[in-house]
Amino acid sequence: MVKGTANNTSLNSSHTSKPAQTPIGWRDSPNCYGRVSRALHWLTAALVTLQFSVLLAWRGMGENAITLFLASIGPHGSLGFMILIVTLARLGWAWVNRKQRPPHTPGLGGRLARFVHITFYGLLMWLPAFAILRQYGRGGALRFYGMELLPEAERDITWMIAPAELLHGPLSWLLGGLVIGHITMALIHRFWFKDRVLARMVGSSGR
Repeated sequence: MVKGTANNTSLNSSHTSKPAQTPIGWRDSPNCYGRVSRALHWLTAALVTLQFSVLLAWRGMGENAITLFLASIGPHGSLGFMILIVTLARLGWAWVNRKQRPPHTPGLGGRLARFVHITFYGLLMWLPAFAILRQYGRGGALRFYGMELLPEAERDITWMIAPAELLHGPLSWLLGGLVIGHITMALIHRFWFKDRVLARMVGSSGR
């Protein structure tokens, strides 16, 4: 009887030692990001990846069947407009969930991660905003996948054109570098530190 009780106690303790898994909710929690935050995050990743893929393909191969196909599914201006809209949605959702999101790690690493995330949001907003201003300032039509949002016009507004002419290229490559660094650090956290930083965006909600 004592032996059976001991076995049951051991079995129960082995079950209770494992973190309980709870379903991922729509909103964020201190343990993980919710479904909406995850969807917006991966949608942003897909749009930015497609944007850079089209750009690098054109620069590397010029005009051919592949680059024309990529440009048809990801027109540069249309993708930029989508990135801007999704980023604004992410900022709004982050504000709504600001008191219950997973916290940054303490110390210098956490402060650096916060700075990088703020830089990400800034670039994802200002890069397409600069490009839209330049297009409008030049009098070019603003189109979204063939739909004309604003028609062409006779104008040449220097202050609208100048920021994109000066900053759009360098800031785009800065964004690309940050993306590579972001992926690298996520993998380091997963396979080197073996913590839950990556799991908060891709895994289940472990308590």
